Amino acid sequence: MKLRFAILLLLLPSFAIWAQRDSTVTRRSPHEKYMSAYGIPDPTPFAKGITAADLKALLDVLASAEMQGRETGEPGQRKAADFIASQFSALGLPEVGDRNSYFQQISLQNNRWNDIGLKVGDQEFKNRSDFYVFPAYNQNAPKLELKEVVFVGYGIDDPKYSDYGNVDVKGKAVVFYDGEPMDNNGKSLITGSEFRSSWSLDWKSKVRLAREKGATMAFIVDPNIEANQRENRQLISTRGWKPKATLGNRQPEEFINNMFISPAVAAAILGKKADKAEDAISALRSGKTFKPVKVKAKLEVRMDKETRYLEGSNVIGFIEGTDPRLKNEYVFVTAHYDHLGMSDSTVIYYGADDNASGTSGVIEIARAFAEAKKQGIGPKRSVVCMLVSGEEKGLLGSRFYVDFPMFPLDRTIVDVNIDMIGRIDNAHIDNPNYIYVIGSDRISPTLHEINETANKQYTQLDLDYKYNAPDDPNHFYERSDHYNFAEQGIPAIFYFNGTHEDYHKPTDTPDKINFDAMAKRAQLAFYTAWDIANRSTRLTVNVPTSGKKPRKN
Repeated sequence: MKLRFAILLLLLPSFAIWAQRDSTVTRRSPHEKYMSAYGIPDPTPFAKGITAADLKALLDVLASAEMQGRETGEPGQRKAADFIASQFSALGLPEVGDRNSYFQQISLQNNRWNDIGLKVGDQEFKNRSDFYVFPAYNQNAPKLELKEVVFVGYGIDDPKYSDYGNVDVKGKAVVFYDGEPMDNNGKSLITGSEFRSSWSLDWKSKVRLAREKGATMAFIVDPNIEANQRENRQLISTRGWKPKATLGNRQPEEFINNMFISPAVAAAILGKKADKAEDAISALRSGKTFKPVKVKAKLEVRMDKETRYLEGSNVIGFIEGTDPRLKNEYVFVTAHYDHLGMSDSTVIYYGADDNASGTSGVIEIARAFAEAKKQGIGPKRSVVCMLVSGEEKGLLGSRFYVDFPMFPLDRTIVDVNIDMIGRIDNAHIDNPNYIYVIGSDRISPTLHEINETANKQYTQLDLDYKYNAPDDPNHFYERSDHYNFAEQGIPAIFYFNGTHEDYHKPTDTPDKINFDAMAKRAQLAFYTAWDIANRSTRLTVNVPTSGKKPRKN
């Protein structure tokens, strides 16, 4: 009995140690369990490196007079881009941009009609009412006079079907319907089934064909002209700047000038032979061979076009992932670094909050990820810290990127976007410890949960979802660079401090920035990106989205 008691006494310290260890395990916080479950290392040592002092040093340069308001295409924007690139270079980040640089060069164009019109005989028709055109696919033609047109059905020349036959259209205008011919049973005369051919999907191939056959102008009859004008209003518009390369590898010279017209305009052009043209289309549906219809006409087309070009750049900071598999997935952290430039040599739009604040935040987030990698602690996925230009001209830098991505969009799993995080708006004047969060739950509920969890554990900001409402009259969700990613079905979150009296004014200056609030907001963006970059699973995407897919582009 005494021996058993003695052995028990000897074992008590071991039992105590075991019990203490077990107690430590069972007392882990919910957050620690969460991090452990997803294999996420502790981010706090790196987040603490995002400081108010470091952010101020960056912002003071970006919003200085030397940067001249950072307007895209101007010297100030190029200086800002070089400064950002120098920061990435100092971090030892690789040059993954164009021609082994930190830059993705973006080319923008702006089209403006000095005069655009269509006159048939003595009757004048109205642009964007009776007809519409896509400026990007038309050349400058101040005045075209056309005396002969040929109605060529649907404008198709295919081994299985041809609207042209042996007709000569050299030096003449052609008129044809959008789409392709269907028989009375709703089957395509080309495919022989209810499925349509590529001729229906790409009107531009018809215009190129007409050019190859020697035609000088193409009129495309659009029976749904009102609806299609609404769907394609951005492509039709001459307002603002657009990516120059929206034609892909095609150049404008490959297209003869072309115009979408209503059936009423088509009838006016064809005149007395309009009924004959309609009979030819009807005959097609009954299986008869189409015969082109030649028409003498008196047409005047005016397309007096002015085109301006602008060059900018996106700046890319790349931190390659450490996991052999996950490094081929990409977490984007974005902000725009451009602003409004100068109205004259004495008035500078400094853009301290909009968006030198977000730009500084992204640079510091890149620094935090780079330091983590240096210490061998991730990130598992690759992180792309991208500063874009052209935002103030219509989200053009980010639009250019998704049109011409450097990393596959189908492996881009999130965009964490920061646009204005340095000020306090009037609604929070008594509580600067806040940030507006926009878009986090639009595509991925997981993204929303990650941001909520990160904030609860680390930053304890007041997360304001006022501007995330679908009926937000300000439409902030559509007004920053994350939106171009979201339209591709990529989950996106947008951090924003709200507008203020200095928004888009020369008085948006560094002295009005709250750097402590700015640091906390940048840290939250980092914590959220860190979680996504290191977790073993991708974000859940289960909220339907409707991407912008213009029918005629």
